[in-house]
Amino acid sequence: MQAVRMLVGAVMLAAALPFGLSSTAAADPPSCPTGETPSEIPGGWICIPVQNPGDPDTEDPGNGTPGGGEPTQCQDGDKVVPCTDEHGGTWDAGHGCYGFRLDPQPPANSPLWRGHDPSEGSIWSCDHTVSVLENTWFVANGAEPLVDPAVLAQTALGRMKLERADAEIAPGPEFHTYVHIDNWLWVPADQWRALRETVSAGPTSVTVTAAPARVEWDLGPETKICYDAGRAWVKGMTDAAKTTCSHAYEAIDNPIGDTHDVSAQIVYGATWTCSGACVSPSGDLGEITAPSGETTTIEVRQRQTVVTN
Repeated sequence: MQAVRMLVGAVMLAAALPFGLSSTAAADPPSCPTGETPSEIPGGWICIPVQNPGDPDTEDPGNGTPGGGEPTQCQDGDKVVPCTDEHGGTWDAGHGCYGFRLDPQPPANSPLWRGHDPSEGSIWSCDHTVSVLENTWFVANGAEPLVDPAVLAQTALGRMKLERADAEIAPGPEFHTYVHIDNWLWVPADQWRALRETVSAGPTSVTVTAAPARVEWDLGPETKICYDAGRAWVKGMTDAAKTTCSHAYEAIDNPIGDTHDVSAQIVYGATWTCSGACVSPSGDLGEITAPSGETTTIEVRQRQTVVTN
């Protein structure tokens, strides 16, 4: 990556500021990975996957892998680099750094404008000190470098704090159940909710929404899938009470009884939407499985039948 040029002395800075900047020529098209093609953007090039639209009558619903499609890659020569940095800058291959729009913009009489009319565009830089003229440049209105929103979506998803489901079961660890008896399963209601995270880079903002789709229960030798949080069992409920999530064990291995660890994981369906300046409006990140939270246990016994003469 081209290093950001830093001025060593204040005297050199004072001598440089009154003069205009020489434009930096964009690099030649990069060598993109197989299945991608170079596409020129202001200040450089990016590699864009070649998309096959497929047959709309046989649309692939996806395999549940996060991503829902490969995001655009950014290139520094032959090297793949992140398209944004931790400060929200956008990779500019022509300048070899992460550019950002100055806020506030410099005064109209600033040499940073290089003779441009401020109404015609804005000044961008890759130097947060704005101390070196060569690290700033003019970008015309409508020509702002845009990052692929799918890249921002992956960043937002990585920052999202998914709910670690706390498994609850009735009867609980202090009691026991029997084979062929339905046992209530649930996670706290406040853990069953949609999550949102927004990430911005330049004029582009992407919001990822992760909506709970199901709970996958690990019940020891058996598993269960429920499509909501389940209903919490409360002491005093009658046999007429109903739940949307329960499980009955079919057998035990130990004649005295089996004890199983019970855990739950929430599976989310994640999508993203883009606002501001966007090269695409929305996308699908597929299904994301959150780690499990607090676990519990259940003891399963077999009812004994006594035959008397």
